[in-house]
Amino acid sequence: MTQPMYENGSLSKATGDKTLRPGGFDLTDRLLTLCEVSADSSILDVGCGTGGTVEYLLDSGFAHAIGIDRSELLLQTGICRRPDLPLACAWSKSLPMASGQADTVFSECSLSAMLDLDGSLTEFRRVLRSGGRLALSDIYARNAEGLPALHALPLSCGLRKAMTREQLTENLQAHGFEIAVWEDHSEMLKQLVGQMIFAHGSMREFWSQSEPSADPMALQSAVREARLGYHLLVARKT
Repeated sequence: MTQPMYENGSLSKATGDKTLRPGGFDLTDRLLTLCEVSADSSILDVGCGTGGTVEYLLDSGFAHAIGIDRSELLLQTGICRRPDLPLACAWSKSLPMASGQADTVFSECSLSAMLDLDGSLTEFRRVLRSGGRLALSDIYARNAEGLPALHALPLSCGLRKAMTREQLTENLQAHGFEIAVWEDHSEMLKQLVGQMIFAHGSMREFWSQSEPSADPMALQSAVREARLGYHLLVARKT
């Protein structure tokens, strides 16, 4: 199986190893504000990667933040960077936390990479307290007609599970969440593309390095057809 692009270094070459996503900590701060997170809140970061957000939260005075990710490689990178980070290896469909213990669940550019969406959303709701917040930022398809091309891409590229806004809304509502805030931040995705081009010389070269077994032109065509954007949302457990 091809190594996912978030593990093979092609993405971190453009972003650094702390925030493998558009918007970096600017969108993290926006989510914290919208969720009205307090210093004593219990925060679970699902798909935490190298633990950059957990580290940022701890340094910002949020003492009860922990992260989980299924990638041992990314977690080890974070632990090597800062040994005291509270990180654990686990799948989003089986979270190592008791029911109702989290005030806020973060998932920054990771929901679209989760293989079991239903299982993940079920677990998010389980670990959240009544009225707890789900804080998401992720890619989404602004053209539903482009979804078949995305669905044909390799899973390792991290784009295959992208949804439209309507599909994501329906999934969240079906799992007992009420969307409180939706914001489009597609300009952040454009900025990341610029970083990728600067780091690799072109998007074609980026795709060649991140997905060597795939046709880079087909990848670019699928992204263009789906009109990928980037969103931020906050949903409340009902």
